[in-house]
Amino acid sequence: MGHSGVHSVVVGGGIGGMSMALLLAAAGRRVTLLEACPKIGGFMQRFRRGGVPFDTGFHFTGGFENVLAQMLQVLGIDDMVKEAPFRSRIFFGESGRRLELPGGGVDALADYLALEFPEKRDAVYGYYKCEKAVVEHTPMFDLRDRDLAEKLMLNEYDLMTLDEFFDRLGVAGELRAALGSAAMCHGTPPCESSVTPHCRVSFGLGNHIARVERGGDAFIDGFRREAEKLGIEVRTGVRIAKCPEVAGRRECRRAVLSDGSELEFDDAFLAIHPKAILELLPPEAVNAFFRRRGGEMEDSCGFFTVSGVIDPAAEAVPELTSYLSTPDLNRILLPGGGGTGTGMVIAEERDAAGKPVRTFTAFGSVWPEATARWSEKRDAAYFEYKERYAQKIYDEVYRVYPGLRGRIDWRATSSLLTCRDYAPPTGCAYGVRQKLGCSRIFGRLPVRNFYAIGQSALIPGMLGTMMASFLMFRQVAGEAAYWKLIEARLR
Repeated sequence: MGHSGVHSVVVGGGIGGMSMALLLAAAGRRVTLLEACPKIGGFMQRFRRGGVPFDTGFHFTGGFENVLAQMLQVLGIDDMVKEAPFRSRIFFGESGRRLELPGGGVDALADYLALEFPEKRDAVYGYYKCEKAVVEHTPMFDLRDRDLAEKLMLNEYDLMTLDEFFDRLGVAGELRAALGSAAMCHGTPPCESSVTPHCRVSFGLGNHIARVERGGDAFIDGFRREAEKLGIEVRTGVRIAKCPEVAGRRECRRAVLSDGSELEFDDAFLAIHPKAILELLPPEAVNAFFRRRGGEMEDSCGFFTVSGVIDPAAEAVPELTSYLSTPDLNRILLPGGGGTGTGMVIAEERDAAGKPVRTFTAFGSVWPEATARWSEKRDAAYFEYKERYAQKIYDEVYRVYPGLRGRIDWRATSSLLTCRDYAPPTGCAYGVRQKLGCSRIFGRLPVRNFYAIGQSALIPGMLGTMMASFLMFRQVAGEAAYWKLIEARLR
């Protein structure tokens, strides 16, 4: 197909990079996508054991009722990505209490929690009123939204931690954990997270949580198909090794790649971890303030994961269970806090022969300190660590669902080091922690034709990462190009 003459390079082949590449190419640009790993997809990739597929980092999402459905249409892959039924439960380890979270949107969720915690009815509705207000003032939750500039301005919820907001509402204990449980899906504890990013994630999951048939494979296969149509060059196993020239206007239009080849381009979009961005930018283009800003960022947690296949005769259980060893989410989400949070996901899949199977994946939060000693060499002690942590998760699974004991054929375990193979350089699950007062790296960088996107940029998770790419495309390509694409593709 014909191109405008503008050559854009996208660095990072996860969901953010794939989305950005498709948008730029659809607008007529020539696009090259670089991915350092052998395959594209990042945490969207799946792996197989005994012919059965398991998810790596993408397990469920919100947004099918609005913005995700819109983005899939614009990217041209809505026919590939189909939602699957989903039920959610919270299990409190200290009390043994179960909350059976209803579907039907945040209003139904608010009504349910108001009945479960009648003494805090007003506080429950106050929280969800806030959640709706935050989303109402969030850019790109509706791709047809024209009030972009106003919604990019700060408000009071940007300047308040989630803990401070809960204190204002007067909620504590298990209700506080239930309202804050989406923190497990953005990796920042309530004492650090501002209200705004938490509510954005929480609303998406509370309003319409769902799995995707074929998991991340659906997105990756859709991208590959559209990339071929649009003439996107995809290069894997290669990264930018050096930017040898920065012109007087602090622009870089040529890079040396890790395979020794050179690449010329007009602009670059970096869908990679902020630490990798700092390493990539030429030292002469980065002042001390920007380097310090990047160095102050702290990673979110990673996951230790166990995966298996459930006996067909075993009891049916909800598709998602959140096991919280303590209602204090700070103890779960701060390194060294001592609490544990384990997610348990059930999926209907098909094995290599096409036979239906039910998979079980459980993932517990961990930090780099747990595996730092084995970063370079994995010895016998590393495998002993994996066995101990896996047993801990097994015990939690069987406490919640004792009827599954002896009914799961455990197939695989993976540590944070395994995650690093999919999401270098650290393997953290949600990019950097979205801490109040810690500026994110998003948009134009000190090298003026370089732009930061990705999971650490705007809202963590698959949905927020895609939204960041759409917002950046809108700002770089301009309103005319954005609306031309929206009007042509959005039904």
